[in-house]
Amino acid sequence: MRPLILIILSALLAAGQTKQAPPAPGAPRPFEFPKAAFRTLANGLRVYVVEDHRLPLVSASLQILAGNAVVPPEKSGLASMTAGLLREGTSTKTSQQLSKLIDTAGGSLSASAGDDVATIGMSFMKSYAGLGMELMADIARNPAFAQEEIDRQMRQAQSGLAVQYADAQYLAPIAASRAILGTHPYAYPGDGTPQTLRNIKRDDIVAFYKANYTPGRGWMAIAGDVTAEEGFALAEKYFGSWKGAAAADAKLPAPPAAKPQVLIVDMANAVQTQIVVGHLGVPRNHPDYIALTMANQIFGGSFNSRLNMKLRANEGLTYGASSAFEPNRQAGTFQCSTFTRTEKTAEAIRFIVDLLKEFKQNPATEAEFNEAKAYMIGKFGLDNETAGAVAARTLAMAVYGLPEDYYLNYRRTVQAITRQQVGEAVQRFLQPERLAIVAVGNSKEFAKALESYGPVRVIKSDDIDLVAANLEKEKPKVELSAGTAAQGKALVTAAVAAMGGLEKLRSIKDVSVKGKLKLTLPQGSFDAETETQILYPDRFKQVMKLPMATITQALDGASAWMAQGAMTQDMPAQLTAELAKGVPSAMGGIGLWLAAADGKAEVHATGPDEVLWKQGDFEVRASFDKATHLPVKLVMKTIGMGGPAEVENVFGDFREVDGVKLGFTSSVTQNGQKVAEATTSEVKFNSGLKAESFAKAKAQ
Repeated sequence: MRPLILIILSALLAAGQTKQAPPAPGAPRPFEFPKAAFRTLANGLRVYVVEDHRLPLVSASLQILAGNAVVPPEKSGLASMTAGLLREGTSTKTSQQLSKLIDTAGGSLSASAGDDVATIGMSFMKSYAGLGMELMADIARNPAFAQEEIDRQMRQAQSGLAVQYADAQYLAPIAASRAILGTHPYAYPGDGTPQTLRNIKRDDIVAFYKANYTPGRGWMAIAGDVTAEEGFALAEKYFGSWKGAAAADAKLPAPPAAKPQVLIVDMANAVQTQIVVGHLGVPRNHPDYIALTMANQIFGGSFNSRLNMKLRANEGLTYGASSAFEPNRQAGTFQCSTFTRTEKTAEAIRFIVDLLKEFKQNPATEAEFNEAKAYMIGKFGLDNETAGAVAARTLAMAVYGLPEDYYLNYRRTVQAITRQQVGEAVQRFLQPERLAIVAVGNSKEFAKALESYGPVRVIKSDDIDLVAANLEKEKPKVELSAGTAAQGKALVTAAVAAMGGLEKLRSIKDVSVKGKLKLTLPQGSFDAETETQILYPDRFKQVMKLPMATITQALDGASAWMAQGAMTQDMPAQLTAELAKGVPSAMGGIGLWLAAADGKAEVHATGPDEVLWKQGDFEVRASFDKATHLPVKLVMKTIGMGGPAEVENVFGDFREVDGVKLGFTSSVTQNGQKVAEATTSEVKFNSGLKAESFAKAKAQ
């Protein structure tokens, strides 16, 4: 039976690949966008009500000019953090109480921020519409911004960024926005960066909320099973007493002129490249927006688009390629995106650029034009089937400065556009000679081949700073020299003496440590008991007993493994290398200081009590106590919980064990957020550990 099924499937697939003309599109389903009733409340809040009695549902959306564009770059993430915290508790209700009320009524309540606006939305059955509006008003008007909730949100955000910064698919579009828009407010990541999140304090959140969350900066749409008067009554009841002066609408600077450039974010171990090619777009209220949307549908807006068919179907370079406009109130971008194998990077980019050039000369065939128009007309009805969707588009007309009848006449406007108008819009807009090309991948395999497209700039992924003016993390300003080396050696010599002396440290062959660990993760806090063994120079094992499981991780000198319960597995090469780096930095950095004393590593003073320790590409920044000279802090880049991270270990409670002074407490932060606190209960030196005790455990 199985061979027969495979034969049938093969035949069907082959038939599916036969080039056939698609059937002519049918007539679109009749749809008229509902006209909204409008009223401005006494406090300045602009309210729209859209009647839709098909279902007993009521949806409401409040949009406020409190998006990322009004946040300074060094506080990127502030708008998203503020909006996200609205749902996490008010002056009268905890987040758990809010969730219980929402779940009991079967409704939904949300808050988020984009580039231009923060959006608070609710959707409830008609019988619970009053409750929905009450809860919506409560989070909009009375947020608690409790410090414990801020800390929790920050931990989650930092954990998410640690993963995203290792993801080329995340980095590429943001790097492209920076390349295209420069330092324009729309260029910066709304989620922030590890550093900008560390800059945000509760006072910043409260101040941002007070300055921007006011009725005069907002629009509300209520849609669904309500009459106009019922909707206005709900708005008046729950938002009419909302006070707050309306700050002036910020006039953003003009974006920079388009210019040819190539930006490569180097991920040395990447096996594929994420590619974004684009230039300036248009604001949402641009008169050519609909014509350009139709053009984009033809070029890269669908599976059958020119871009996807060329790169995916014809050349086999990718599983998908697309293009899109990202319009905002005052500016926008146009971006083409795809990914491909490292060795095909230059070829894929060449095809994209050539396709853009060809599209400018031949924007749309009659068949492409008719198909795109039919798609846009037909899709419009489907996109507005729910009251929530109608509310969102009603607000879009207000927020983006569109004509009041924009969506009422949308289908007629699309129908009236001619192929010539689409071609003329493409001619005015498309600039294939001024493209920003961004590639995130292994630069050594393709950087040279991209020089013909413009100046090429390569930034290592570890050095990327998505809010810095030049996109690079600030380098230490200390110039390393013979003088800084001499000063660094003196600091390390003093530290070694304080720890017990060079001879004593050299005598340590192995270490056994017992202690307790308190982990602070986005999922919550966990207590663990730990037993750690080190056999110098390159063997390490730690057993961590958590409430839910016992986890063992070990390095046997050449490879690393991890075990949980009956499961044992090898660690990837990258994690093995990171674990190996941790051996010399353990126990207050004993291995670091011995390597420096033996001339196997460089040390340079970077401050009165600070050194930079270097061994190849591996660097550690260390700080020493001014009075005792003991090492009190180590900072290094490593693979932390969830991805690349800067990890800081601060030591305290120094005690002497067999003539060696060590810190019996340590506090570990990752990207500025505390992730662990360790307390040591027992330390033993030279207990005779054997290499075989670090060998991979046999599977049970």
